[in-house]
Amino acid sequence: MVLPLSSSLVRNVIHPVYRGLRGDKVLSVLGELEKNQWLPQSEIEDIQWQRMSEFLAAVSSRVPYYRDLFAELGLRPGDIQNPSDFMNIPLLDKYVVRQEGKRMVTDDPLVKGYPSSTGGSTGEPLYFSVDVTAGPVRRANTARSLRMAGIDIGDKQAFIWGFPFDIPLKQRVTAAVRNYFNNITWLSSFSMSEKAMRDYAMKLVKYRPDLVIGYPSAVTLFAEFIRDRKIDGIRPRSVISSGEKMYPQQRAILEEVFGCRVFDRYGSNEFANVAHECDRHNGLHVFSDLMYVEVLRENGRPAEPGEMGEIVVTDLLNLYMPFVRYKTGDMAIPSSRICECGRGLPLLERIEGRTFDNVITPDGRSIGGYFWTYLSRAVPGIRQFQVEQKQRNAVTFRIVPGPGWKDEYRDRLEKEIRDNMGQAVNVKIDKVDTIPLSPAGKFRFIISKVEERLVVKSKIHKARVTSADPERIDCMIVDEQILELSNIAHCERVLIVDNINGARVETIVLKGKKGGGEFISCGAVSKHIHDGDEIIIMAFTWSEETQGQFTNILVDENNRFVRYLTEKAGDKI
Repeated sequence: MVLPLSSSLVRNVIHPVYRGLRGDKVLSVLGELEKNQWLPQSEIEDIQWQRMSEFLAAVSSRVPYYRDLFAELGLRPGDIQNPSDFMNIPLLDKYVVRQEGKRMVTDDPLVKGYPSSTGGSTGEPLYFSVDVTAGPVRRANTARSLRMAGIDIGDKQAFIWGFPFDIPLKQRVTAAVRNYFNNITWLSSFSMSEKAMRDYAMKLVKYRPDLVIGYPSAVTLFAEFIRDRKIDGIRPRSVISSGEKMYPQQRAILEEVFGCRVFDRYGSNEFANVAHECDRHNGLHVFSDLMYVEVLRENGRPAEPGEMGEIVVTDLLNLYMPFVRYKTGDMAIPSSRICECGRGLPLLERIEGRTFDNVITPDGRSIGGYFWTYLSRAVPGIRQFQVEQKQRNAVTFRIVPGPGWKDEYRDRLEKEIRDNMGQAVNVKIDKVDTIPLSPAGKFRFIISKVEERLVVKSKIHKARVTSADPERIDCMIVDEQILELSNIAHCERVLIVDNINGARVETIVLKGKKGGGEFISCGAVSKHIHDGDEIIIMAFTWSEETQGQFTNILVDENNRFVRYLTEKAGDKI
């Protein structure tokens, strides 16, 4: 491992020289932003609305989507003088951004942008662009937020973060050089195996970071690893949690293991840093001198202090592809307090996670992460937990047991859940060995699919049952080739509709001999689906797990593939 540079060398020599050669004025902007944060809130609002006035004038005249939208609404930039006026602009979501595409981009030839993207909650990426001139301001704002946590330019930073696997070699080398001269080291949250974390620990013992920053689930997992194996020598001055909601028990573990205070940060790929906790640890300061942040209830009404609502952001820096009143899908609770630290930047009490990170009760109440966190501590021996909800009247509480767990605790957990959600709620307590990370290397404590629905993903038309075997396990055996063509997996649950007698049977499919054309009804299935009957087989998925892809095939009387009933395989419905 290459030893890190001196913090003072980076801060006082390398960084100023590099910024001077680039001419991007990060350091002068940082000075301005640091001055702004100590202004009274009313003066910060003046700065914000001056930016807003210039922003809306440019957006409404130079961006095709907003030019047409303002004309359709009969709005002029001068009409928007206060928050109430601003709410006349419709909310923006990812669907609109994808649909409008290039119409979201300015036609001003003097404004340049660079491409970016975010993975999104469903795994369907959102591609967008950022104003080139916003880059230095965002970097300065990141430096301002780090100083809130007691970390300055040049201090050694260790990231436990997810990052793409397919970065070209040239970019990887460039990033490695840049990180070295900024005293930054990266550890992949995609690989948190025993061996990987041992390697990370040995690396950080030598590196001695001033800051550890990363997804709270990944950093907590690493902290528990070094605690349980009594690995000493990793004592940063600060830890920053970012990219996920941080729960109280995670903060407690991190502060215990690393021996320092933990700071919460809220941001996104679309806007970079939006809000950050200061050393009073009593809420997150919103960077309102650079963006306009609303917290809205479901009906569009601004959330009152103490109420939970969705975070809606307008980035006042991005004139290239501006997002006005963009729904982030993240939930927060606003505050009317002024922080004791003296900063005039407004506060969010706390971040409550994604909109889908809340369980919805049958009577429409929303139960956020704090209840489930406390529930996980209501009985001993829960090492890790996850909540999944697919219907309002049902919830699965998934646990990885640790020392002290007893199966008799299930009754206590079920009672607590029903007492909060309603006595008629179906509660399932699942004991599992592990809970996997998401494709982005994050951990989701709460998965809500209440707004999702089952949709058909695969369909086989006009298949003929070739035989019946009542003595075998209940299933339908299907030619392996037909399963592959229809995108139905071995052992997947399906619905079979009999076109002869109208029977509807749910069962599993097992793969049969490839190319043999066999469709064999087995066990109890054969009582309803008979030899020689014509059938349709359908497989389903949750709507969040598909972007509308639908495999719909027709077979002939010998169960041989004829054609796709969509124009081509995988066409959208």
